[in-house]
Amino acid sequence: MKTGTMKLLITEAEHFSAKAIADLKQQVEVRIGNIQTREELLSKSADCEVLFIRLGFAMDREIIDNAKNLKCILTATTGLDHIDVNYFESRGGKVISLKNEVEFLGSIPSTAEHTWGLILTLLRKIPSAFQHVKQGGWDRNPFKGNNLKGKKLGILGLGRVGKQVARFAEAFDMEVGFYDTKSIASNYLKFDTPEALFQWAEIITIHIPLSEENTNFVKKSMFENTKSPFIINTSRGAVWNENDMAMLLKEGKLSGLATDVIVHELDSDNRNSNPMMALANQNYNVIITPHIAGATFESMSMTEEFITQKFLEQLKK
Repeated sequence: MKTGTMKLLITEAEHFSAKAIADLKQQVEVRIGNIQTREELLSKSADCEVLFIRLGFAMDREIIDNAKNLKCILTATTGLDHIDVNYFESRGGKVISLKNEVEFLGSIPSTAEHTWGLILTLLRKIPSAFQHVKQGGWDRNPFKGNNLKGKKLGILGLGRVGKQVARFAEAFDMEVGFYDTKSIASNYLKFDTPEALFQWAEIITIHIPLSEENTNFVKKSMFENTKSPFIINTSRGAVWNENDMAMLLKEGKLSGLATDVIVHELDSDNRNSNPMMALANQNYNVIITPHIAGATFESMSMTEEFITQKFLEQLKK
């Protein structure tokens, strides 16, 4: 097949990198989509060889089977839980992503920055204080929060994002500890088990990748003898047990919880029944954002351009 006849569909093209689109058009036929429904996706992807996706849809077996000529899925993400990778690869397909692109990802700050946005928002009770003001109030007493200076920050997973979060913690004059399964040279306090880290920490932030062994990795049993910490997750919803987290919060064993991710987050029925969502609606100290940690204009353009070049290099081969 000549590359010039290859059909590539960008499924969610709003604010997509103009440079990436221009580079792609030099090699393939580019279709620009702003797809809103699953039915529309099935229709528009049916004759495409390549899909460039974001996180709006799960690439499951039905979509893969429907696109009978599909050879490649491009995704500017590190996590791949929105794609049935095993099934697609079993059919000879290839997924091009940011997974293991350590050097490049070191230049992307958005997830670490959002982590700190959640930490500050959680500890300073900003959403409820703002809601109070919008309703005409001006009483600061219910919204007293906590300083960051001197607090113990426990980082689960000292990889790319974990290291960025740790550097920001230094600016707040915090103590930093971590647990990681890999042997990492670091000046931060290293713990031999996640349980020991959690017992030490006052704030816990999660930065482990989703894998089979990491599914439901963070669970209630890890919080015995802890100090009712705040906990933040900008990894993936399935890396912790959501029911356990909700139970810990209700029992007062967590001071607050903030997450950018939930399990099966693209399923509206699941979102409505999510145990942490229920507690947020009951005015517990919970903050949930819709997987926006990586969603900055700058970072998305950079990652789209990187994935484009990675794809074009594959075409040359």
